[in-house]
Amino acid sequence: MRKILLPPVLLLLCLIGIVAVNYFGLSVIVLLSGPVKLIGYGLIAFGIFLPVWGARLFRQHKTNLIPYKDPDNIVTIGPFGFSRNPMYLGMGMVFVLLGVAVLYGTALGFIFPVVYFAVANGWYIPFEEGRMQEAFGDEFTAYKAQVRRWL
Repeated sequence: MRKILLPPVLLLLCLIGIVAVNYFGLSVIVLLSGPVKLIGYGLIAFGIFLPVWGARLFRQHKTNLIPYKDPDNIVTIGPFGFSRNPMYLGMGMVFVLLGVAVLYGTALGFIFPVVYFAVANGWYIPFEEGRMQEAFGDEFTAYKAQVRRWL
């Protein structure tokens, strides 16, 4: 079994990174200020909503949420109808990290959503999509042809 750093652990590390660079004053370039920073709350809310919706669909379709376990069923409705990876877009993952970075408004904070995106796109998603391809074959190939990886 391939060992992976679970996405929520990487999320937590990235959140700590955003807070730390701002707390210790390492990020001195301010990109956003004033009321525009309130957009961050919307991004965070949307980032929490997506995976909650996705997890509910996983339960309804009797498939697991744990990335390193074999998939039981393929889910193609709800947020999975417009993104093959709404869980990575949501729950602290890309949208929540972007939201927190927007709230702080400093340049260095925006590195962490980019790092998370790069790791998810280059490590987590290829691993999971490989398992989906093995488990569902042509059905997953057809799904990939219809639905984008991100948005």
